[in-house]
Amino acid sequence: MDLRCGDCVCSTPRHGGAGSRLVLATAVDHTATALRSLGLRRGTRLQPLAPGLLELRGGDLGGFLAAASGELSSVESDEVRCLVVDEAVPDAALLGRAMGAITLTAAGSRVRHADLLPLFEDEAASFYSVYQPIVDLANGRVLGHEALLRATAADGATVMPDELFPAAEQAGWTHVLDRIGRTTALHDAGPWLGEDLLFINFVPTSIYRPQVCLRTTEIAAEQAGLSMHQLIFEVTEGHRVRDVEHLASVFAYYRERGCRVALDDLGAGYSSLNMLVRLQPDVVKLDKEIVQALPDPVSTAVVAAIITITHAYGGKVLAECLETLEQVEAARALGVDLGQGYYYGRPVRPVTRATTRPPTVPLAPERPDGPVALAATALPVPALGLLERAVASSSSGVVVVDMMAPGHPLLHVNQAFIEMSGYPAEELLGQNCRVLQGAESDREVVASIAAAVRDGRTHTAVVRNYRKNGSGWWNELHLSPVHDDRGHLTHYLGFQNDVSARVEAEERLHHLSRHDGLTGLLNRAALLRHLDEVTDAGRAVAVLFLDLDGFKAVNDEHGHLAGDRVLTEVASRLRSVLRSSDELARHGGDEFVAVLSGLNPGDAERVACRVAGDLIGALRAPITLPSGSALVGASVGIALSTAATHRTGAQMLHDADVAMYKAKAQGQDSIALATVSDGR
Repeated sequence: MDLRCGDCVCSTPRHGGAGSRLVLATAVDHTATALRSLGLRRGTRLQPLAPGLLELRGGDLGGFLAAASGELSSVESDEVRCLVVDEAVPDAALLGRAMGAITLTAAGSRVRHADLLPLFEDEAASFYSVYQPIVDLANGRVLGHEALLRATAADGATVMPDELFPAAEQAGWTHVLDRIGRTTALHDAGPWLGEDLLFINFVPTSIYRPQVCLRTTEIAAEQAGLSMHQLIFEVTEGHRVRDVEHLASVFAYYRERGCRVALDDLGAGYSSLNMLVRLQPDVVKLDKEIVQALPDPVSTAVVAAIITITHAYGGKVLAECLETLEQVEAARALGVDLGQGYYYGRPVRPVTRATTRPPTVPLAPERPDGPVALAATALPVPALGLLERAVASSSSGVVVVDMMAPGHPLLHVNQAFIEMSGYPAEELLGQNCRVLQGAESDREVVASIAAAVRDGRTHTAVVRNYRKNGSGWWNELHLSPVHDDRGHLTHYLGFQNDVSARVEAEERLHHLSRHDGLTGLLNRAALLRHLDEVTDAGRAVAVLFLDLDGFKAVNDEHGHLAGDRVLTEVASRLRSVLRSSDELARHGGDEFVAVLSGLNPGDAERVACRVAGDLIGALRAPITLPSGSALVGASVGIALSTAATHRTGAQMLHDADVAMYKAKAQGQDSIALATVSDGR
């Protein structure tokens, strides 16, 4: 008896067939935008039939499908459904729902795991993070913390990740849980993390397109007051990576924003040395079974190989699940950089955590997570042709300004700009871009932008803008004029990028080039520049060269960290007795220089001696240290420059230095005044 299927796809291979219409279904709004943009670039237009349903008529349908599979990420492509037909679609809405429907397996899982839905609906109350310390194995100092997601069920029981994530994956809700895990880790860490690093797990297959899906992470970090430079994102433990290129694109996106990335379970599971070499993560986490087997010879050999590769490109190796001193010592001896495990501390829920969390979009189970699949702004029908060409698939903020209307209002803003500015579309459309300006917006830069627009020129500027919540960001703005067929200026396109991290880094570098890294005072180079400026001003200047007495004993008795603390406290005390117009610098080691400018020539010597006495007096009280207290004194040398006895900055600094040694010879807390001959 032949029990085979007669004409079933399980025995007869079939293809999509030929046809004149291509119907595509997607539940992800930015995927639909990418498909429509691709169609425009290929000279055709995809028509919307129903929410999430697009139709392409005629042309090279096979060529479009091939191009689309290359345009979308593998995660996006897996979500899109396609159908090639000849006949008209009888019921577009029904067809759209059918093409986008979940599998029977996922539907059954959603019934079994329906208890997740109440957690998703009130995620702020249901989910929280616990944090486990990560230490520097060289000195045992805590450098960061790994965030681990937990949930509280309706009966008050704690739900662990090994229950949450398998259930969410079966039901098709991994994207929801992954986004909740990332944002919860950030919101709960904000009040207490300080300058420590934060390790956050993520599932790469939950991220359709990094430029869109990871905006929720950036927004959460900003709301929590955390710098992107503090964040290290690691692929969730045990997750199998099918598309390394997609993971590489996610890593690249995080790194572009200043974050670091990590691979978990190296030496076992999905990970391999090939993936390590291909992705070169900033942190490599060793598989816990290998770590716990240390100092077993096989485990030792595997760890040594991983360390050699990772250190070769500048990465760090982390051993997790360290539970015994023997494991710690074995890892340290092999050259492992970081450690984590019960030996250093169990995961704990912080006492200080965020009491409020920004509202989230309610879950629609048949669609991807609302906060992940950020919807594109609805476009006015008459403007679709212009706007789709201008903004489709842009990861930058894009605005279109109507130059034909009074006040030059915003005609369109894309989703990236909405997220960047914090304003909903309805509050931006019809407004002039001046709504983004604030107290620290540079008037000259704003004027240059206005002049370029008035002249119809392209223009690039970096301007301080302000979000709806009042927070500022540095906006790199590129303006491009759009003219009609007769050459009349009709619109402006504005492309915006948040370059706050770059500008702030430049400002920090500029500050470091002029200031001492420990005390924040002017460094020697900046001191000499300042001296040359004030000695040319025509009024009397006094330089007070101060050297600490008894500082070496502090280092010898309490250590160099305590010595640094003393120097910082000394700088603060010295600064407190000077005028706001005076400058204080750290010349090097335990030497400080105060510059008193704008003095009356006839009174300069008396004022300088009085201030020198005040500086010495500010140091008489003991300085409290973790290991006790320290007492330091000071010897001060003074050099003067007036119109009658003009000295350069370098000469004055030399004169004051020579005078300081005279004071030191007289005994602690002494003051000596330089003569012109001291500097010759």
